[in-house]
Amino acid sequence: MRLGLLAALVVALLPDSGARAQSGATDPSIVIAVIATLSGPGAIAGQDVVDGVNVALKQLGSRFANQEVRVVLADDKGSADTARLVARRLIERERLDVVLTAVSAPALASILPVLTEARLFVLNIGAVPPGLNGAGCSHWVFDVAASPDGLHEAAGQYFAAEQVRRLVVVGPATPATETAVTALKHTFPGEVAAVITPHHGAATFDAELARLVEMKPDAVYSVLTGGMGVAFLRAFDAAGLRPEIAFTAASPGFERLLLPAMGDAALDVVTVGSWSPDLDNPANRRFQLDFELEQGRPATTWAAQGFDAVQLLDGALKTTQGRTTDSEAVRAGLRKAEFNSVRGSFRFSTNHVPVVNYYVRRVVRDAKGRLTHELKGLVLKDWRDRSAAACPMRWEEVVPPPPAKAVKNP
Repeated sequence: MRLGLLAALVVALLPDSGARAQSGATDPSIVIAVIATLSGPGAIAGQDVVDGVNVALKQLGSRFANQEVRVVLADDKGSADTARLVARRLIERERLDVVLTAVSAPALASILPVLTEARLFVLNIGAVPPGLNGAGCSHWVFDVAASPDGLHEAAGQYFAAEQVRRLVVVGPATPATETAVTALKHTFPGEVAAVITPHHGAATFDAELARLVEMKPDAVYSVLTGGMGVAFLRAFDAAGLRPEIAFTAASPGFERLLLPAMGDAALDVVTVGSWSPDLDNPANRRFQLDFELEQGRPATTWAAQGFDAVQLLDGALKTTQGRTTDSEAVRAGLRKAEFNSVRGSFRFSTNHVPVVNYYVRRVVRDAKGRLTHELKGLVLKDWRDRSAAACPMRWEEVVPPPPAKAVKNP
């Protein structure tokens, strides 16, 4: 029964690239576990993270620092209890070196004690539980995903630059919306006139739209995600409010996989995110070409973050010549973040939260007629997490040198 359950939850990634499941007796040098939500509401993001991981591993030939890599994948099914069970059984069954996580905040909270007690490095690509980036920070945990706080502070800065004075936030009736408003107010000097929270699973928004008509704010900031985000935008557009009220959204609700369901209602909507498909750097260009070739669909921020996590790990293990037994050396390598991020600039603050840029993007159609994002500009450069001050870790940050200026021949 025990082995049967584990077999159902753990499968090999990259069946065609050599990163196959093997017995402990024939384990390669480096073993990575990926714990992701691949069933239920979070499956879209989880699967995209996994696909981004796959693309990065294929680019690297399934090797880190010339050491063979094997990857095992576990589905937490959107359950914190299942996540904890899976984590324990992975540790019992596998000789793990690193764990990549793409799960909910409650699931991550449930598995972190298990993973850190086993002295495993965790590269997180999902939500984080409260306090993890502050007083609860860990020497074993590195956050690779862009922080929601950074996202909302960037949105606040964008609204300030656009001289928005009265803003309405629309989000789910969860603590995530409260967090969004708190972060937004750090950079937005105007008035948050109201926070509208439709009931969970809402498909119609007559009352919410009537309230917006009555209030007449300068702009709406949507932090709705999934089907609710799609339905709200379509209702907002159908109500004819776009000419009167600017519609802006956080990137998770406007990932490229969701845009086809929005249709023309999404055109010209401004979104804020840490990645854009048209960021002009070699790593991003190659990532997108390979991702679309392998997966048959455009890449998303989720996939970009999964890709970056693998490249980060490869860069860290190059500094140790592929050795994973020296935890201090691996930690120092991760902190250096010596890799080419598809997001451009990337380094860690002292609480292991990434210092990254945030961008403003506009929804347009690409050359193939598909809805996508077009970069409008940089809105927040090298954002730093405010909770780092509460983190007891103290180490010297690695700040990359500025790019060399081209020298013109006389």
